[in-house]
Amino acid sequence: MKTAFALRGTSNKGKSHTIRTVVEMLTEKYPDATIEHNHTTKTDVRVVLTINGWKIGIDSQGNPRKLVNSSLDLFVNVGCNVIVCATRTYGATVNAVNALQGFDVHWFEQPEKSQPYEQILRSLAMARQIVERVEALIGSAKPALARSMSATA
Repeated sequence: MKTAFALRGTSNKGKSHTIRTVVEMLTEKYPDATIEHNHTTKTDVRVVLTINGWKIGIDSQGNPRKLVNSSLDLFVNVGCNVIVCATRTYGATVNAVNALQGFDVHWFEQPEKSQPYEQILRSLAMARQIVERVEALIGSAKPALARSMSATA
């Protein structure tokens, strides 16, 4: 089963920072990761990483038009086994993630904004939690597509 990890929260709560930190942690820990479809701006990132045969689509935008009409379609079309994304608390982004066919969706809640230094620490802790969940998947078994291909070969 494919898996989506969605970080839900209201605007300006640090979701993009948390997701960018996830990308940084994964690329630092897995320097041999293949990077595709990398679109990075000053505030957001959209990238597809391949680690241990697993395609991981990551998007920090949480913007309804961009996430729904662009990133999720891209991630599904390129065969991502794992999606990590930011969403708002309700509406189009939440509905789009819930509608992903063949994905087991796990929701995370972005901690509420507090003092700036506290928010950085909370975002870092949330990023670590998401990375741990991704690593549990990519370290446990081959992706579903690889298993089915080897079974027919």
